[in-house]
Amino acid sequence: MITASYFDGRNARLHTVRLTLRDGAFTLIGGDIAKAYGFDEVRMAEPFAHAPCILECQDGARCEVSEPGAKAALAAALGYRPSAVVRWQRHWYAALAALLLLGAGLYGTVEWGVPVVAERVVAGLPSSADVALGKQTLEALETRVFAPSRMSDERLADIASVFEGVRPAHPRLPLRLLVRDMPGQPPNALALPDGTIIVTDAMVRLIMDHGANFSARERAQLAGVLAHEIGHVEGRHSMRIFARSALVTMGSGALFGDFSAVAAGAPALLKSMEYSRAMESDADAYAIARLQALGISTAPLAQLFTALEATAPPDRLLPKWMRTGMSYVSSHPATQERSARFRAATKAPEEALDD
Repeated sequence: MITASYFDGRNARLHTVRLTLRDGAFTLIGGDIAKAYGFDEVRMAEPFAHAPCILECQDGARCEVSEPGAKAALAAALGYRPSAVVRWQRHWYAALAALLLLGAGLYGTVEWGVPVVAERVVAGLPSSADVALGKQTLEALETRVFAPSRMSDERLADIASVFEGVRPAHPRLPLRLLVRDMPGQPPNALALPDGTIIVTDAMVRLIMDHGANFSARERAQLAGVLAHEIGHVEGRHSMRIFARSALVTMGSGALFGDFSAVAAGAPALLKSMEYSRAMESDADAYAIARLQALGISTAPLAQLFTALEATAPPDRLLPKWMRTGMSYVSSHPATQERSARFRAATKAPEEALDD
C-alpha cells in the first residue's frame, strides 16, 4: 500500500488515500474516495529527485506520491521511460550545449530580430503617437523634475535666436524650445518625441563664459547642442527606443515570467541603453551636417564635450577595467570619440571663434 494525495480535478480539496497496484490497475481508497484506473488511463509526469511523483488521470484527477521508494514501483508499473530531453539533462555536456544554444538564440533575437520588428512597428505608427507620448512625458517632467528657468528674459531671447538659426526649414514635426531649471542636476539637454527640445539652465551656464552676451564660440556650442537634439527628433529616436525596449521587455517577461522582475527588466534596460548609444552617434552626425550647412565650426562643440565630462560624477577611483566596461552600457559614446569626430569635421579655424 502507498499513501497518496488525491485531487479529483473539480475542486482544490485534498483527499488522503491508499494506493495499490493490482491486476493492471491503480486502486484508490480513502474517506469517500473509491476509484480504480487502468494503467493505460494514467500518465506519470516527469519525476524529480526531491519532488512528489505526479500521476495524471484521464478524467482530470491527479495523485501525488511522496514516498521515495514508491516512485520506482510506479514507474515500472506504467512502463515509464525518460524522454530524450530528460536523458540529456543528466549529462553536463548536453546541458551546457543547450544553454549555449539558448544564449545564442536569445542574442540573435535581441540583436537582429527585435530591431527589424521594432522598425516596422514604428514605421506604421502615425505622428500622433509621437505627439501623445511627448505630451505625457513633458507633463511628468514638469511635475516631478523641472522648475521654471532662472535665466533673464534677455538670455532666453538669445537662446531662442540660436534655436531659430539652427532649426531646419521643413522639420518632420513642428519644433519648439523650452528652457528649464533642474536643481542639483548636471547640465543637460533632451528631445521629446513630439518635437519639444529642452535645454537646462545648467547647460546654458556651462556654455556661457560669464559675459553679458553669447560669444561666437558660445553660440556655436549652443547651436551644436540644439542641432544634436533636433537630430533625435528627425530620426524618431525616442519612438524607436520605446518600441525596441517594449519588445525586449515583453520577451523577457515571457521568458522569466514572475520568477524575477529584476531579471526580466534588466535586459530591456541594458539593450535600450545600447540603442541609445548608437542613436547618439546618429544625432551627432546630424548635428555635424547641420552646422556645416550653416557654416558653423564644430570644434567648439568638441570643447563643450570636454567641459561636460568634467561635470560628470568622478569615476577615477574605479579601476581602469571597470571604467572601460561601464562605457559599453553608457547611453552616450565615449567623450574622446565624440570630440575627435567633431574636431575632424570642423570647417572654420578655432581662432576665428575666439571673440
